[in-house]
Amino acid sequence: MEQQSPVIPVPSALLRLAPLIEEALRGFFAKRSFPLYRMVEYQLGWRDERGAPLELPLTEPRVYASLCLLACQACGGDPRRALPSAIAVELAHQFSQAHADVQEGSQQRHGRPTIWWVWGPAQAINAGDALHALARLSLLGEATGDDANPDTSLRLLQTLDNACLRLCEGMYQEMAFQERVDVLPAAYQRMAKEKAGALLGCALELGARTAGAGESDAVLWRDFGEELGVAYQTQEDVQMLWGRPLSGKDFGLDVLNKKKGYPIILALEQASLAQKRELGTLFFKRVLGPPDVLQVKSILEALDARAKATAAVQALYQKAEAAFSPAVSDPTAKEDVARIARWLALRDSL
Repeated sequence: MEQQSPVIPVPSALLRLAPLIEEALRGFFAKRSFPLYRMVEYQLGWRDERGAPLELPLTEPRVYASLCLLACQACGGDPRRALPSAIAVELAHQFSQAHADVQEGSQQRHGRPTIWWVWGPAQAINAGDALHALARLSLLGEATGDDANPDTSLRLLQTLDNACLRLCEGMYQEMAFQERVDVLPAAYQRMAKEKAGALLGCALELGARTAGAGESDAVLWRDFGEELGVAYQTQEDVQMLWGRPLSGKDFGLDVLNKKKGYPIILALEQASLAQKRELGTLFFKRVLGPPDVLQVKSILEALDARAKATAAVQALYQKAEAAFSPAVSDPTAKEDVARIARWLALRDSL
């Protein structure tokens, strides 16, 4: 049995914003009684498998919604005005998770059965599609019931749709890599920027635009989120084998799915011919099992892949942080964003 690393404390900003975000999310779903929404509410952590309400603490912080609100605040806006955008990007994140669980055959996430494992893959796809549609409705003003400015709504909607499309492109690339052993680090980073970075960048950009930030500053917020996503995805690949992924996935699941995480890509690039053959033989098996995961991990440890991947995360984050210089009205809110970013990418407990 793999011993997991200790849980890193959640940044205080995520805890502080949680009640505001949950109130807004629950208000958005208050009038939706069709059975489909029970699955959606299960995905959000509000119900158990039988549909009964849960009062347990959330297992997954609302990272995307929180980043959106903090970017708005940092740019001088009222975070409450950014709640429709925060709801939208959070629901978009949940849509991607519901679909990813089907694609990966993941039976549980954060210690709970996934939607498809409870209701089947077809209904999980329905729930994921509903989450995507609801995200768009939030940006069109339904979250608050207010009349939204059409031009502003369309600009924000375009931002969200572009991010979701890029996220799907990244998921496609990651799946295409599963049957290959010639993936280079540069190709991996391009994939991670789409799969993980697009939605993080979207969350920050939506918040900044809601506050009225100028075009150049909105782009700086987005670019920071996208580069953060590359560091975060790389860290998740490390944690998948040697720690505790924030995504809540089980140990070794990505390897079982033949995904080429960053430590594996480094190993394939730097290994001896014999080691490459050993890894290639494993990844070209029709089905991988838990002993294969341990064998892959053993090869990676012999190549010091964990330390090298961790060093890459540090360099990726430092590069993103050094280029992040938007004009802000509230430096404290910007620092809260930085703390969450360090928690995501570096697993700092600040």
